[in-house]
Amino acid sequence: MKNNILKFGLIAFFSIILVGCNSEEVSDQLPLDGIDSQEAALTATIDDGAEVVSDLTLQGFEDEEGLAKNSNNRFLPDCATVTIELTSTSKNVTIDFGTEGCEVRSGHIVKGKIFMSYELNVEAMSLLINYSLEDFFIDDVQFAGSRSITRLKSNDNGNPEYSMNLDFTITFTDGTQASRTGSKTREWIEGAFNGNWGDNVFLITGEWQTNFANGNTHSTTITTPIRREASCRFLVSGIVELVRTNFSGSLDYGDGSCDNKAVFTNSDGEEREILL
Repeated sequence: MKNNILKFGLIAFFSIILVGCNSEEVSDQLPLDGIDSQEAALTATIDDGAEVVSDLTLQGFEDEEGLAKNSNNRFLPDCATVTIELTSTSKNVTIDFGTEGCEVRSGHIVKGKIFMSYELNVEAMSLLINYSLEDFFIDDVQFAGSRSITRLKSNDNGNPEYSMNLDFTITFTDGTQASRTGSKTREWIEGAFNGNWGDNVFLITGEWQTNFANGNTHSTTITTPIRREASCRFLVSGIVELVRTNFSGSLDYGDGSCDNKAVFTNSDGEEREILL
């Protein structure tokens, strides 16, 4: 569930400008509860953007290496070009979404490149995937970062699992920046290796820190796993706890319905519906 409350159009993720990109002036014009809910909404949008990056990286890998590899039903859209370079020990994959904009299955417009590199032994129980982003945009908001993913072929539940380091810098159309660091784990609980991207379901756990342009910092911990369904543009369920200098609360992504609603509850128990 979720993606956009303040019409920072096209997932202008973190139009943090509203919450403090331009100094204290904006903060002084808004009541604290307004700032609370706005920053919670921005956090939710960042969550969604980070999942788009995860979707494209992980599903791009599975398109190339999955047990049910099928060029006619891959996750990546036809407008994405995949280039392979082999060395004696590794495989380098470049996914190029072009410079004009390429609509991906989640409905977002993506530009730029994702570079992945991993050892040739993809059947290993544990595989390290390094990736980086180049001139990479989601709906005209730029993401930059270079991190690693550990792919576990089968966890204790018998499901594929991906442990990821998070270290993104995000630049908005006006030049304002935000960043996120931390870690998360994606467990692939439905649709694994069947060649059909549409029935893929992931459960996400983890914790991270989001730094906004006005100096505010959100520490986020997933207390109820977030559910990501490939058939839905939004995160559909799960609860995260948010802690910031001036407020704390929780963000509830819902009951599993595919909609653009989330509920933010502040530390006083006040609830606000967030449209994403």
